[in-house]
Amino acid sequence: MNIKPEKRVYRLKNQVQNYAWGAKGRDALIPRLLGIETDEDIPYAELWMGAHPKAPSAIFVDHREISLREFISMYPKEILGRRVSEKFSNELPFLLKVLSAAEPLSIQAHPNKEQAKYLHEKDPGHYPDSNHKPELAVALGPFTALVGFKSFSEIVETLKNYPEIEEFIGSSVAEEVISKMQNYCEVKEGLRELFSTLIRNSISRPDTFHNCLNRLKERLSGGQGQSAEVEKLFLELSSKYEDIGLFAIFFLNVVHLERGQGIFIDAGIPHAYVKGDIIECMANSDNVVRVGLTPKFKDAEALLEILTYESGPASVVEGEMKEGETTYWVDVEEFVVRRLEIQDREKRHISLGGALEIGLVVEGVVDILWEDDSRTRRESFKKGDSFLVPAMVGEYDILGNEGSEIYRVGVPV
Repeated sequence: MNIKPEKRVYRLKNQVQNYAWGAKGRDALIPRLLGIETDEDIPYAELWMGAHPKAPSAIFVDHREISLREFISMYPKEILGRRVSEKFSNELPFLLKVLSAAEPLSIQAHPNKEQAKYLHEKDPGHYPDSNHKPELAVALGPFTALVGFKSFSEIVETLKNYPEIEEFIGSSVAEEVISKMQNYCEVKEGLRELFSTLIRNSISRPDTFHNCLNRLKERLSGGQGQSAEVEKLFLELSSKYEDIGLFAIFFLNVVHLERGQGIFIDAGIPHAYVKGDIIECMANSDNVVRVGLTPKFKDAEALLEILTYESGPASVVEGEMKEGETTYWVDVEEFVVRRLEIQDREKRHISLGGALEIGLVVEGVVDILWEDDSRTRRESFKKGDSFLVPAMVGEYDILGNEGSEIYRVGVPV
């Protein structure tokens, strides 16, 4: 294929994932963002922007459509930049998504690099790549998630408020765990024992699990609970699922985000996105280890092995605001996410620093301007459009045609 990279900004053509938990009809953000007709029966769950082999974006070169993954493999230094291509073996190191959840995703966690490599070698069918998957979620509106284990005191309160769960774990085990967790040095080990017993008992004692589950469901349905948010979620989910995820949610923090707030999910952190729309950026991976609230493959032992058993409140990432742009600094080497708000006729100059960038317009219309052979070139992008700025472009300007909001993702080099 005789295609050469140009010093230009490329428009991306992206793929939509229609997972069952995605939003449908009028509530579906992704069709509204893209300006496409919706099918009332189809869930619009995720829009992928990147070069993951499962659903790579495409660009147009010489009026021909080509996979971004293939284009990068042909010209890694020109597209990624020399330092990025060398550091990440000629691969785009991140994957950018729009995620729109109408109902909760599975309770899951992501492996670290070493664990991901092991899982991929052991079971490539369920773990399709060997990369880790740290991820940042930034809310596009009100968003709810379950993230990380509750604090020690909240876990003790959970066992007290839900005796059906304590009975299923076993009173003697619960007492031993509580005693152990009172010692600061043994909190993680106590939590590991508690959660492992919960998960493994559901496999070895399914009849006992369903008995305790039904009794808890009956009690809370009769209005005998605390009317806590997690109880309402439990009752909602118990009409669809009958797995251990229904008990696990009581041990996780409920997190609420408003537009522009973020949450960072590192390896080994149990979580489940509950409802709402987010921008999500992660290392270029699709590795997920699930344990509940899903009809998909569940791998309890793998999940118990990869969890870090950190406990306490989940930290909200507010980002660092400077001149209308918020940067979400998180401890990863694959990506950095920036949210730019730009006014009508306002111009911003962007220097790439030797790396590439992918942008997504979520509101408004902007022009991208760059220099090519001493002449200024210009391309317009509206709400829902995304673009790739190759490293070889070097620098560019964003000009607002109206009040606009753009997410920019690059690599911290």
